[in-house]
Amino acid sequence: MDRVHGHHKRTAAIAAGVALALAVAGAAYAAVAARSTATAATVKVTESEYHIKLSTTSVKAGNITFVIHNGGKLLHKLDISGGGVTALALGATKPGTTRTKTVKLAGGRLSLWCPIPGHASLGMKASLKIAGASAGGGTGTTPQTTTSGYTWG
Repeated sequence: MDRVHGHHKRTAAIAAGVALALAVAGAAYAAVAARSTATAATVKVTESEYHIKLSTTSVKAGNITFVIHNGGKLLHKLDISGGGVTALALGATKPGTTRTKTVKLAGGRLSLWCPIPGHASLGMKASLKIAGASAGGGTGTTPQTTTSGYTWG
């Protein structure tokens, strides 16, 4: 009977050790995940007929997630330039829908606009300050041309 009792004690000790190791690993993972989430920046972009509204006017350089919502009745697109990006088309958003796009940006001024012909000239443009190391690329003060082929500025 002592053998069986000793076996159960040993099994319980091993199980407790495994549980402790898993708890420590889980806590370490949660700490790392919290740190990476805290350093990520999110900018909410709301597009509507003929306006772009940003949730903030400034973010730190690094990976920036754009949450793009089309609150209008027409299809809108979003292009960006600056912050180390020469010109980048973030794509189209259908009316009433929301999508996300993450881009790594350096410091400087980021220009954002709707490249659908006529939309930017009617007011669909905005700028965002990217705080951090400066990089080459558009500053938002000169005409911008994106991969969609539309220019404004």
